[in-house]
Amino acid sequence: CGTFDLPVLLRLSHAEQAFVVDFVRSSGSLKDMARTMGVSYPTVRNLLDEIIEHLNKLNQESYET
Repeated sequence: CGTFDLPVLLRLSHAEQAFVVDFVRSSGSLKDMARTMGVSYPTVRNLLDEIIEHLNKLNQESYET
């Protein structure tokens, strides 16, 4: 009984969650992800950096409340 926050991974967008799942499935290989997604390595790196930044923001918000 009570009010609870969603886990941080569930607060990511659907696209961000899918990226994280694909990242784990590729054993963390951005090179493999780039090949699978049909984009350049820097594009995948930028996507990962954006998700990391979003996770950090969400984590910080959790501590502030």
